Amino acid sequence: MAEERRADGVYEFGDFRLFAAQRRLTARSDGRAIELSAKALDALHFLVQHPGELLDKSTLIAAVWPNVVVEENNLNQVISALRRALGDGSGGRRFIATVPGRGYQFVAPVREVRDAAPGGAPAVNARADRASIGVLPFTSLSSDPEKDYFGDGIAEELIHLLARVPGLKVPARTSSFAYKGRNIDVRQIARELGVGMLLEGSVRSAGDSIRLTAQLVDAESGYHIWSQTFDRRFADLFRLQDELAGAIVQKLEPNLGSPSRPLLQDHPPTRSLEAYQLYLQARAMFFSGGLTLDRIERMVETLERSLALDGDFARAHALRGFALEMQVQLGSRGLDTIDEAMREAERALALDPELAYAHMVHGTLQAGRGEWLAAEASFRRAIALDPKEPSAYLSHSVYVLGPVGRLHDATEQGLRSYHLAPAMVGAAVTLGGFYGLVGQDEVMEQYLRVLDDLGAPPQAPVPIFRSQAARRVGRYAEAGELMLAALPAAVRAAGGEDTVRLAYRALDDAAHTRAAVSALRDLYTRLDPRIAQGWPMAILALNWYVLLGAMDDAYEIAQRFVAHFEHARRLSNVTLMPLWLPDLVAFRRDPRFQEFTARLGLLEYWKAYGPPDGYALQDGRLVERRGA
Repeated sequence: MAEERRADGVYEFGDFRLFAAQRRLTARSDGRAIELSAKALDALHFLVQHPGELLDKSTLIAAVWPNVVVEENNLNQVISALRRALGDGSGGRRFIATVPGRGYQFVAPVREVRDAAPGGAPAVNARADRASIGVLPFTSLSSDPEKDYFGDGIAEELIHLLARVPGLKVPARTSSFAYKGRNIDVRQIARELGVGMLLEGSVRSAGDSIRLTAQLVDAESGYHIWSQTFDRRFADLFRLQDELAGAIVQKLEPNLGSPSRPLLQDHPPTRSLEAYQLYLQARAMFFSGGLTLDRIERMVETLERSLALDGDFARAHALRGFALEMQVQLGSRGLDTIDEAMREAERALALDPELAYAHMVHGTLQAGRGEWLAAEASFRRAIALDPKEPSAYLSHSVYVLGPVGRLHDATEQGLRSYHLAPAMVGAAVTLGGFYGLVGQDEVMEQYLRVLDDLGAPPQAPVPIFRSQAARRVGRYAEAGELMLAALPAAVRAAGGEDTVRLAYRALDDAAHTRAAVSALRDLYTRLDPRIAQGWPMAILALNWYVLLGAMDDAYEIAQRFVAHFEHARRLSNVTLMPLWLPDLVAFRRDPRFQEFTARLGLLEYWKAYGPPDGYALQDGRLVERRGA
């Protein structure tokens, strides 16, 4: 279960704001009070403290009625009252979802607010919040913009050191660096990260010298409460990072409850400062924007230079493994590169078995090979080693849990990622996709709107998600136009636009079905196999064929996909996730589905961790649980 939040917090979700300490729910738009019983407010408080977690009824009853024996019907009445008050309907689609036979789940985005109270008075931070710190990227004061990576590297290493201090909460790099380059008040950043302090600073390097200035900022007032400048030789960089971490911990010590100190770098990450700088440059390329072929190529080349200086640099091996995998995904290297990427991940783990990022890269590569059990173990190990890193939860959900059909578990991991890093674009996109997969389109749209709030550039899957939602409510023309925005250029050049419009016309009017199926066949055969069998065309064509009743055509695509996997031992895991769409139930009920999933190696995973949502295993076969 997720880390407990404050008992007196203020939580925002949808158009509502919950003041937990006052047991008060209001509308954010006009401050109007929403009438609810005390027990209903207690239940709501517990739900928003654990967003996305599947809470069984016994857990909720124990939280709302501690040390009291009550009937389950009491909880049912409370949940019904909450749904009425939130306008959520009896089934719960936007806020409180029922997972049949398992419990309840609060599905909407939740933001904990630390400076809001009824009447506008600021809420006082609890003492526990003062034992938490977010580390922002350090500003590079060098005249060379190419050296911006260095300030990021300083901050990242401080996160690594401070996270090892007992009792100190430190959000991961992915969380705090999501605010880089965004003009946001530090108090808002602190609220969204859930911390009482922020560390910001600057770094200037010239020749053999380095000047580092750090400031500690109070999250409630926004004022600097400590500042210090360090002038050192560049050769003493690792010692300087230790010294700065020690100074910060000393300043925070009164809030930690007991004397503490950082676990210093007995063994720096590399014996070569030049190798370290090259590694930081490669990291900056990864985080600086879209992963283009050119940027990935420069990442690989930079990491090779780093490893030439220190072949035992575990972090560089792990990052190079990831970069090689990305080159395969983007089509610039052949499938044999996967073996090289795997060797890099294994080399990193041999050098540092507790490097969480290496376990995550290893899990990603294993999942791409269909090694589901091994990938599950790798992601679990990555999360255990670094439970504050949102990317590990997100990768677990995308590369394993979604493809094997465990969508509720995938959504829970996605939500853990989102609430660790609410400004991380990938988490919002992924959650939108998962809620779309299970047909909760209103919740999906809430997460897609988060992207607008973040000012994120257009995300490729979003038009597909919205197209599926429009089609499900019968807006076929709109669904077709939305889908056109997701088509690769090669598909457009092959006449794909007319074919897609015809397919959606046929979904609206069965008289066009035969012509639509024929047009889809012609389009699919004209496409380069890499386009036809890759994302998103493979799953889109399969989906269209199923909806149009052309099951043999759908299974022809599926057989090509699995034959490619058996030959190359390479999967597009994202392509597997939509197999669990409600729209594809006819595909899953076809007798050929059993062989299809067996050839993908999914059966052993299901035996170990349980079958897909809505299914049971009987004598080694999937059996649909009707009404689930």
